[in-house]
This record gives sequence, structure tokens and C-alpha cells, in this order.
Amino acid sequence: MPIFLLCSREISAYHILMGQIPMLRKPADTIHLTKGTTKKLSNFAKQLPKNFTEQEFVDLMNQVIDLKPIVDLPAAERSALFDGVQYLVDYIMLAQEANGELRTHEGHPVLDYNGPFIPHVLVRPEGMELDRGALETFGVGEGEKYFGNE
Repeated sequence: MPIFLLCSREISAYHILMGQIPMLRKPADTIHLTKGTTKKLSNFAKQLPKNFTEQEFVDLMNQVIDLKPIVDLPAAERSALFDGVQYLVDYIMLAQEANGELRTHEGHPVLDYNGPFIPHVLVRPEGMELDRGALETFGVGEGEKYFGNE
């Protein structure tokens, strides 16, 4: 199920957290790879099938980075990991913009996302409570809980 996000400076997680995230001072060995593999994120993009399931998406992500330990990382390390991921998002968006690949709706960029829905505070429907279950499922099946089979 594709999810479309309208992004603006007002709701960007980067801007919400800007200046509140401590810097990681430990080496990058806090990121654990599964099964002793060292796949690159670019390999994830190359190996993801065109019509993938949510579980296939999560399984391939787990080959790049072990998702499970993220929940239990110290706050500073999890925040530093967020910084790295947000940087990657910003860099990819700049590349898409530079290559004429971004679409807009009423002047706002529209970003296609086809991975599992993660119901966090910025995207969870209003009035819905936090459900820690998504930390166990990695989002697999979460979209149906919130939106049905759209």
C-alpha cells in the first residue's frame, strides 16, 4: 500500500529535532549487521523486487542493519542514527530534485513510500494511541490496522 507524505519545513522531523540531538561519540560499531553479512544499502535497492511484500522489505532491511537492537540503543546513539538516516533522506531528496524526479501537490513535494507503515507520532492518525506492537512487527501489517486494505 503506497503512502504519500506531504513534506514541509513545519513538519520535517529534522527541523522538529534540530539542535536537540546529542552527537554520537562512539565508533559506528553500535550498528549491528545480521548473520555476519555486510551488505550496503545500495544492494538493498538493487535486490528489492518490483512487487515486494512488506515482509520481503523488512527482511532485506535486516540484511543491511539489524533493526531489533535500535529499540534498546541509548537515546544518544538512537538520535545519532536518526541524524544519519535523516541526512540520507535529505541527500536522496536533493538527488531526486536535481534529476527532475520530484512530484508536487499544491506546491508541496509528494514523496512515494511503499514500505511498511510505521505508526509514529508524525503519521499516526489523530486520536490513535501509541501501539508498541509495531516495534516487534517492524511495521508489517500495521497499515491494515490503521487504514484497512485501501
